Amino acid sequence: MGLTKFVLKRPVTAVLCVLCLVVFGLSSVASSTLEETPEMNMPIMLISTIYAGASPDDIDELVSQPIEDAVDTLSGLDKVTSTSNENSSIVMIQYEYGTDMDEAYIDLKKKIDGIADKLPEDAKTPNIMELNINDTAVVTMSVSNKAQTNLYDYVDKKIVPEFEKISSVASADISGGRASYVKIELNSEKLNQYGLKMSDVSQAIASGDFSYPAGTTKTGKMQYSVTTGADYDDVESLKGIPINVANGSVVQLQDVAIVYEALQDQSSISRYNGKDTISVAIKKQQSSSAVEVSNEVRKVVERLENSDKNLDIIVVSDSKDNIMDSLNSVFETLILAVIISMGVIYLFFGDIKASLIVGTSIPISIFAALIMMNFLGFSLNVITMGALVLGVGLMVDNSIVVLESCFRSINSIPNEEYDSGYIEAANKGSLLSRSFKTAAIEGTKTVYLSVFASTATICVVFLPLAFLSGLTGQMFKPLGFTIVFCMVASFFSAISIVPLCYYMYRPQEKTNAPAQKAIRTLQIKYRKMMRVILPKRKAAIIASVAILAISFTIAAQLAVELIPAGDDGSVAVSIETRPGLSIEKVDDVLKEVEKVVSGDKNVKSYMVTYGGGGLSLEGNSGATLTAYLKDKVKDSKVVMNSWKPSMNAIKNCNITMKVGSSTSMMQDSDGYELILKSTQYDDLKQASDKVVKELKTRPEVTKVHSSLENAAPVVKISVDSVQAKAEGLSPMMIGQTVNNMLSGVKATTMKVNGEDTDVKVEFADGEYDTLDKVQGIVLSDGKGGSVALADVADIHFQDSPSSITREDKQYTVTIKADYTDKAGKDTKEVLNKEVAGKYMTGSVSLGVNSINDTMGKEFASLGKAIATAIFLLFVVMAAQFESPRFSLMIMTAIPLALIGSFLLLFLFNISISMTSLLGFLMLVGNVVNHGILYVDTARQYREEMPLEKALIEAGVTRMRPIVMTALTAVVAMIPLARDGQMMQGLALVNIGGVISSTVLSMILLPVYYSMMYRKKKRKQDILREQDVAVEI
Repeated sequence: MGLTKFVLKRPVTAVLCVLCLVVFGLSSVASSTLEETPEMNMPIMLISTIYAGASPDDIDELVSQPIEDAVDTLSGLDKVTSTSNENSSIVMIQYEYGTDMDEAYIDLKKKIDGIADKLPEDAKTPNIMELNINDTAVVTMSVSNKAQTNLYDYVDKKIVPEFEKISSVASADISGGRASYVKIELNSEKLNQYGLKMSDVSQAIASGDFSYPAGTTKTGKMQYSVTTGADYDDVESLKGIPINVANGSVVQLQDVAIVYEALQDQSSISRYNGKDTISVAIKKQQSSSAVEVSNEVRKVVERLENSDKNLDIIVVSDSKDNIMDSLNSVFETLILAVIISMGVIYLFFGDIKASLIVGTSIPISIFAALIMMNFLGFSLNVITMGALVLGVGLMVDNSIVVLESCFRSINSIPNEEYDSGYIEAANKGSLLSRSFKTAAIEGTKTVYLSVFASTATICVVFLPLAFLSGLTGQMFKPLGFTIVFCMVASFFSAISIVPLCYYMYRPQEKTNAPAQKAIRTLQIKYRKMMRVILPKRKAAIIASVAILAISFTIAAQLAVELIPAGDDGSVAVSIETRPGLSIEKVDDVLKEVEKVVSGDKNVKSYMVTYGGGGLSLEGNSGATLTAYLKDKVKDSKVVMNSWKPSMNAIKNCNITMKVGSSTSMMQDSDGYELILKSTQYDDLKQASDKVVKELKTRPEVTKVHSSLENAAPVVKISVDSVQAKAEGLSPMMIGQTVNNMLSGVKATTMKVNGEDTDVKVEFADGEYDTLDKVQGIVLSDGKGGSVALADVADIHFQDSPSSITREDKQYTVTIKADYTDKAGKDTKEVLNKEVAGKYMTGSVSLGVNSINDTMGKEFASLGKAIATAIFLLFVVMAAQFESPRFSLMIMTAIPLALIGSFLLLFLFNISISMTSLLGFLMLVGNVVNHGILYVDTARQYREEMPLEKALIEAGVTRMRPIVMTALTAVVAMIPLARDGQMMQGLALVNIGGVISSTVLSMILLPVYYSMMYRKKKRKQDILREQDVAVEI
């Protein structure tokens, strides 16, 4: 109470302190990092290894499996997954949450270094990196320049370095176009004429361009460094490079090859609105803000365009726009929640000054919370801003309780007169001033402990969030802390700012306030209804059980997902083309997809990319088209669904679509998905083929495909080790030679027009483009002679999967399909049992996808948090009432909230997710507070009147504050429920739960109280009778 008296005694000091809070709060907002969601760090390491020319089969056997075996003994492992693609292996190591990733990296590097000699000699050194879940493009741009003949080289050499100079930029990946290089096109006949090999030419070029330090020399007082080597300044100068021939003569490079500038084979595609372009994807450093990166990138774009009038850089997507739109939306919701709360206060008190008191205390509490958030390094994002919105409904409770107590206090001050519902003093002057000051002090003093207990109750509910690990902890721990900050700030605001404003504004409670008539009507009807209900205790118990049964019946109808799907106004179309298609055929498929999208009038723009930079777990056959919809589109999913028939008709590919969202990578597939696993690849392939074949006959699904079907045809060269050794060769030597002849060899790098350019030695296009030509390759043996490849190896066609996936040393296959109109809610379970179940024999078993696995773990974690919160509430209430019995009775109000929560989720078609489960956690505190108010009043009245009357009058007395706080909590969350997207489920759970628990607990709590009191009284009577019998 010292704080209340202090602010009333020193109002100027108090106002200045409030001003400081506002200034520091605004400063905290200005210095806070802006993000769409809290930054999440996954305990995952990736090991990528390049093995050029190797098939997925070879990658799996020679690279992926040795790495899996090496890391298997590491501590803290949760899961090890390997993906073997053509030319590359990616092993993903998932650790348990809480693992020290710095130590994990050191231990992992030791393991990988220990098996380096077991990997193929020509495989590159494995690269270890930590997975960053936030490693997505912050800004994507389309670059064009009509004055450039080779746009790729221009962007790669001139544009990308400018973006990479930005300290907050991690990388700038480009896609589309073809890089130029210097091609040394060998003439096979000339090589044979001079007895030269490809390696002789590449070594001559490399040594000819070799620069070597030769010491120093002095001239007068100056000392100079001396280097030796031949300089080749242009393509023409390369033609004169000398090459030694076996007979002792020397020929020039131009005698055995054609030297010219060429374009590399196309490996990536990029188009913007149907026009070929170069796309640049900017990724941020892990510690940087997306908004900061976006601002810096746009400055560079403006500077580059000003320096070159022919340059046109279009910002296709910018995550800053989505972030600012989301935060502005939440900010507007916050303002609206405060205004609505003020409106509710006016309805009950009838004085705009009372609303202004609450309207003053809430922003001050928010500013105080923002200061604490900034101190702990929390960013401003949808989650923390949403917590502030949720906090409005909780913070206003404390202010309402204190304000109502002040009104009651001034009504009890003697020598005051009332007229027409207005409180008027006999003298207007010092007497009136003392009356309001006394009312402010006494009113706050009366409810000080209950306000403290209410605040502690809410804080206790969110305390378990501080100890959550995993994805849930990283995403929602800031929410828990933010609400706790809000509640602590609201407590101090309620016992200082509210009484101060009450004293300064001097509001007058009107007995004819808009809501007073409705409350009085409710109180009259409540008395009549409870006189009928209270004696019917068995009926009340049956009704409670029925309510619970209905609640769980509704819950069973709800879908389940990990994170609610957002909608940023875009649609992501993933196109997986059939393995083995040439890039020309892939381009044809992409143009068909573009045709579907471009024909929709709702599409503002679109970009398609295939290949390009960046690490991919999906192999080499995946492309992505992102369609950006017009602002008028309210539901992107409707537009997306309209494309499905046309997309399904496109051949040679599998297409999946998702609405764009910052959490899209945590969304499960909308269609049917089945995962099979086995230690034996052949068994898995056989089972997968049978399942796919039978699923194609089922009417519930269409577009059935598996990750193992449509294997890519490869040319398999099986070396005869014995025969090769007899010729002085090894399988490794043969593989390296064939790879060089088919793919070429990078000999050196030289300056062309001032830019570093690769020089590659290659055979002419078409030299080895058929199987017969490959079989005709002639190898140099170890004796100075030659031998045909066909003499030391068997060369044949063989189907190979586009990628091979293993999880915890078991091969896995994913079977996907789209649902048809004949599918029902239980289709997945039916198909798993009737189709897949038949083939779960031997080593083949069902697997669980990563999203469902994560969802199970995170739901269990949140479930423990809810259980812990309920237990802590029980402890707090038992200590408060000195009665575990009454504490348990109050907690019976919690199940009564379920029917309202589940019903609203069902009506709005919202899934059960992490955010809606968090809503149940928050609901526990709201519901229990109302129960505490009722039970505390009933205990007081029980000492003055009969039990039945005490229970009814307690409900009548507490009806107004309970209805007021419940209504405020509900209306404050309506804007979030309407526009909240990610937080919508949380808001709906609380709205429905507060409404149902308020209504039902006001009816059923008196019945529970009556039953418990009578049982306790009977027990006391029995004990009393036993004591009397003993005395006799």
